[in-house]
Amino acid sequence: MTGLVSAGFRGLAALRRAPAFHPAGVVRHGELRPVADDLPWPSGPAPVVARLSKGAGTPGRLPDALGLAVRIPGAGRDGGPWDILLTTAGSGHVGRMLPRPAAAWTRGAYSSLVPYRRADRLVWLGAWAETSSPRIEASLDAARATGTWEFVLRTGREDGRWCDSAVLALTGTGGEAPSFDPMLNRPDGLEFAPDWLVRLRERAYAGSRAGRPS
Repeated sequence: MTGLVSAGFRGLAALRRAPAFHPAGVVRHGELRPVADDLPWPSGPAPVVARLSKGAGTPGRLPDALGLAVRIPGAGRDGGPWDILLTTAGSGHVGRMLPRPAAAWTRGAYSSLVPYRRADRLVWLGAWAETSSPRIEASLDAARATGTWEFVLRTGREDGRWCDSAVLALTGTGGEAPSFDPMLNRPDGLEFAPDWLVRLRERAYAGSRAGRPS
């Protein structure tokens, strides 16, 4: 099964000459400010690189599963980066595990889709645009043209509660997007769960990496 997953993602990435999903995106720069210690955030405000993308690559402002990828340099294992990937989804017990097409970057929830395991508990990570944010249509041009905007990152507990954890401010645009990989780039003591889904995701990301042009 894992071999088929890897081969499928490798083939799709080779066909697109880009990541298998979220093939095109907009690079933004900004800052992450922790407001809680429920995840191993940096000790204070940290510079980040973010990428806003459309999962299926639909044109213009057509709805899609929208992606928000964030890299925190130096926050991962052995001084490497911590890569966070979030996708528009629901916010309930089941909905937070299912991608959901969205018509705007600043409406609705983003979710890690699968939980992190930290010590003996499971923690989802989600993001919501600040309530005062204007509606930004789901096009890459709109994501590129918008000035500073903010997301509140929240941790979701097994009982369904969401708690504020950090604030992400996106400011400048431009530059080359790093190769985000949440399976390789994460802090010590933070793993994904459950194990069977982790294995599938690892093969999917490995296949996508192998299929992209070098």
